[in-house]
Order: sequence, then C-alpha cells, then structure tokens
Amino acid sequence: MTVQTLHDFDHWNHAVQAVCGRFVTQRAWHSDAFVGDIQHRDVGGLNFADISTNAIAISRERGNPARADDRYYFLVMQRQGVMAINHGIQQFVLQPGDIALLDSVQAFEMRPQGLIKQLSIHLCRDAVDRLLPASARRFGKLEQESPTGRLLRGMLQQIATGDMSPAADSQHGAALQDALIALLQPSLNDEQLPEVGRPLRRLAEKLINESLPEAPTPTELAARLNVSVRKLYRQFEIDGDSICRYIQRQRLERSARELEDTSGNALPITTIAYKWGFTDSAHFSRVFKQHYGLSPKTYRAEALRGQARSAASGR
Repeated sequence: MTVQTLHDFDHWNHAVQAVCGRFVTQRAWHSDAFVGDIQHRDVGGLNFADISTNAIAISRERGNPARADDRYYFLVMQRQGVMAINHGIQQFVLQPGDIALLDSVQAFEMRPQGLIKQLSIHLCRDAVDRLLPASARRFGKLEQESPTGRLLRGMLQQIATGDMSPAADSQHGAALQDALIALLQPSLNDEQLPEVGRPLRRLAEKLINESLPEAPTPTELAARLNVSVRKLYRQFEIDGDSICRYIQRQRLERSARELEDTSGNALPITTIAYKWGFTDSAHFSRVFKQHYGLSPKTYRAEALRGQARSAASGR
C-alpha cells in the first residue's frame, strides 16, 4: 500500500461512497500520511468490501431505508488494528477478530486507532428484517463465544481470505446471506452493551493523558479514582481494550505530532521515542508502523514533503 496524495484521498472518498454509500472521511493526523484502500467483491450478488485506512474518522449521517445506499446493514469484521465506534450514547471498540452489525440508516462514527483493515459485508435490509425478529437489535458488537458466534466468525474468516468463489450464482449468494443473518440473532447480546456515557473510563483517560509521558500504573490509577483495580480493568475490557493498549496509543499519537514538526528545532526520532516512554527505538519503529502504516522515518519525510509543497503553492 502506498502513501496517497490529495488526489488519491478524493479518489478514496469517491470509491467509498460508490461501494458503501454516504460516508465522509476525515484524514489522518498529517494529510500527507493518509493511507486508504477499498476493494469491492461480489459473490453471487452478495457484496463485500475489503477496507484499509488510517483515517481519523469515517462518519455516516442518518439516512432513509427507502434510499438505495441505505438498503443495507453492514456486517463488519475487524481484521487488523483497533477501531472505536460511536453511535449516540452507545460506544464500543473493535479489536482484531471482533464482529459488529451496523445499520446504514443510523448515524454513527468510526474512529480507526491508526491503520486498520476490515471486512464489510452488505446484507440486504429486506432479508435481515424478514429473518430477524422485530425486537432483535440491529446495531452493535456481536458476542462470539457461543456456538453460533464461532460459526459466524469462521464463515467471515473464510470470506476474508478469499475462499468464496466469485463465480457463485445468485442462488448461492442468497443462501450465504441467509446463513449469515440466521447466525446474527443469538450473537446480538444486549448484555454486552457498555454503560451509558462511561464516566469512569473517561475520567481514567483524562488522568492518563494529564500524566503522560509518565503514565500511572493501574494500581495508582485505581487509587486516584477510588475504585478497585478489577473495576478499572473492566471499564477497558468491556470494549475489548486494556489500560496498557490505551496508554500506548496515546504515546504514539503524541510521538506522531512531534514527528510532524518540520522546524529547525525538531527532535531526532530516537529522542521523540524516549520522550514518550519508548525505551527501545526498534520497538518504537515497529509499533508506530503497525499503528500508522508508515515507519517514523517515512512519516516525518512525508511531513517535510507536505511542507515543501505548501510553501511552493503559496509563492
């Protein structure tokens, strides 16, 4: 995958809207470091999209089920990276292997935490509404430890690896869609919904961010919040996240912002790594590339090229 220019970002937006409908993308922290790729596949009339991006946010406004691009539910499986999804007061996080059902009519926002890869399957709204009870949830993260959840995950993994023949006819496509929908209902577990607002997690995040680069330990953080360590862990685990992963993401984001500094006072990459708590420069480079899709050196080089282009266009 290559670093994309403004023209490519516009192409990404057009491609996403052509395949998935009315989504609006906000670019990565540095516009010249945007990564985005979407590949469309069709198996017997059932549409799939393989998506890779490091955008800050991808949002969708409330729609109309009668409109063409709102006639679907998106069954998504996270393949790489972490992505937060905000849907009104409902918030959840997708880790690699997690599955969620998203309603194209509902307004929601997806926030990739660095570079992510995702499989999205477009399920016909009429078929979903016909097979699922009216009382069944149609938006949220799926529980996967049940027998039906494991079957659903196995089917999606086969689709993601390209094991489904593109030569399948419409009968096979419809049967595959019905099988996926049938496995949804037992996995849409209302008990998996997080607490409304999540004030304890938000307060924990605030304390962590205020303490960086010297982040508190979970024990210290729990003591400051006057809760048990187990309760604090649970605030992150309910989203499939952890305190350590959250702290690392914040350190990476701050490192990225410093790498965007193209002034004469810009710090060396190794110094930035140490400043934000990475004691091993090789480890920093590895996790930075996993998160942003670019090495720290390439990320900084793109920032320099972007500054040069801006200066040239301003003459």
